[in-house]
Amino acid sequence: MRRCDFVPPLRIKRDMGTLRMLAAHALLGLAVTQSPAQAPAWHLPECGAAEYRRQCSAHSDVAETASAAQALQPRGAVPDDYLPRLWPAPILCQGELDRDQQAPCTPARDLRDLVRAIALDIGARGAGTWRFPRVPPFGDLVVTGRVGAVAADGTQEFDLTLDRRAPAALPGDDQKARGEIAQLCARELTGQLRIRRAIDSKAGVVREFTAELAVVVAEDKRHHRRIVVNDAWQLVAVHQNQDADFRTRVGAAVRAGAAWIRAAIEGLDATFLEDREGEHSFGSGRVALAVLTLLQAEVPPDDAVLQRAFAVLRKRKFVDTYAAATALMAMAQRYAPPREAELVRSGAQKTRKQRELPPADRALADKWLQRLLQNRDTRVDPDKTLRFDYDGGARYDNSLTQYGLLGLDAAALCGLEVAPQLWLAAADHFLAVQGPAHGRSLELDLLTHQELALAAGGPLPHHPQRTPVRGFSYQGPDEPAYGSLTAASTAGLVVARAGALQAGTATPAQLRALDDAIDAGFAWLAAEFTMRSNPGFVGRAHQHWYYWLYSLERACEFAGIARINGRDWYYEGALQLLAQQQKNGSFRADRGDTLLLESTCFAVLFLKKSTLAVLTGR
Repeated sequence: MRRCDFVPPLRIKRDMGTLRMLAAHALLGLAVTQSPAQAPAWHLPECGAAEYRRQCSAHSDVAETASAAQALQPRGAVPDDYLPRLWPAPILCQGELDRDQQAPCTPARDLRDLVRAIALDIGARGAGTWRFPRVPPFGDLVVTGRVGAVAADGTQEFDLTLDRRAPAALPGDDQKARGEIAQLCARELTGQLRIRRAIDSKAGVVREFTAELAVVVAEDKRHHRRIVVNDAWQLVAVHQNQDADFRTRVGAAVRAGAAWIRAAIEGLDATFLEDREGEHSFGSGRVALAVLTLLQAEVPPDDAVLQRAFAVLRKRKFVDTYAAATALMAMAQRYAPPREAELVRSGAQKTRKQRELPPADRALADKWLQRLLQNRDTRVDPDKTLRFDYDGGARYDNSLTQYGLLGLDAAALCGLEVAPQLWLAAADHFLAVQGPAHGRSLELDLLTHQELALAAGGPLPHHPQRTPVRGFSYQGPDEPAYGSLTAASTAGLVVARAGALQAGTATPAQLRALDDAIDAGFAWLAAEFTMRSNPGFVGRAHQHWYYWLYSLERACEFAGIARINGRDWYYEGALQLLAQQQKNGSFRADRGDTLLLESTCFAVLFLKKSTLAVLTGR
């Protein structure tokens, strides 16, 4: 079975001697499981999934004392700090299981996902303890209690208690990160968890479970909040990887999402599409993002709404990097040749073809490019270190720099002149801000789309290579790394390398350094991989989830990567997204300040696999 690269929640059993041994293992970051003779395993297809139907509810209320809170029957809403807006999907992917295929081993960043991890631990028996590191805003949650024997009809009951601990150190931490994590994970919590489930040991599945999680959170001396979560799952089907049902649902989700986006911008008079004073040109950027998404969703360029949207873009004054770069990407997609994605992914066409723009649109795209180039960090020589600010100034961030590179890549695709030294200058920036490994490394095994296609259902090639684990943060290497920026910056490195290779400006030593940095970025993604939250630093766990998925899509598709250490990133991410689509076609926002337009565009771009591989020469 494939090894899980996460430190999973520990399942600890029986006598005190065993407990002491397991505690020692925990300090080493090792997973502990029962032997196959003691417990059944899940029987899921490789990179497949078990899909469930779910009924769930969550309520909370506040009392002055913990004892008074314990007696409450809450009816109020639960603040987002405790239960983020997006309910994790009722799915178990084979890639989420531990090496013995007995229990989920992905990190729980949500009380509801903690319930899922325990309820789907198919081998749980007797006295046990699970430890879930860094569940915000609490810390390390420890769940202990009694797991009943499996009855003749497969039913089983859990009677468990919850407590918190201060966040323990994990591999890759430094002192600054530990201090920030301690502040973010400091809220006291106690509670109970009761689960009743039915398992089919022969089939290797949990058929259903019902769970009630009741906790009391100490918000301050006179505010104690009782939270009650009820969750019920019933097995619908076990799916093969990317089966016909999945493909049908993805196609329907893309069409529904595109229809919602088209309707949302149809009049082009919504206030969020306007450029407001003090907001750069974010409204125009949203128009460009919607246009890019509709084109990627195969809405014809001559569609009436797209025609009007392009007419608006021609009149807008772009200022910020996001807007100018996205407009250039939309322009490149508008003139993409028919069936380009299909031809590139099948191998019939090596890479993207240069666009042929009419003179007016070529001049417009060049105007956008020149605006984009004005947005560089003014403190450094852009011919040596290229990094981007919102609209040019003494700052940068890695998200803007990645978008700047996406804009340069689209401009070059449109046949515009991009100074050849800029690719290595951008690469030098990302090399300088990639975080340290802190002694972490793993066996990185990347499977390309081409390798997957050539295998044609047979044995897959494996070429693991010991690789340092190095991520990216919002700005500097001394900040804790997290998923969306690690994926975005790794994508930036791939694009910069391709640009330098095509321009002929990179030496073999420079290309090797870029290869090492790209591999280290993918190693971080492998080590922290989850689609249930923005991975890595817990302070970002429930922020920019859709951006995380879209950033991962860009990194993997630019590099032609189908699987990361055995995980089908696209399948697992798409399953999570499908659970978030609403009846009207839009995708639920992950935060109160996230527009449905942005979350829906990022979701559709991911589901459509909108990015095409660049020539890397690797």
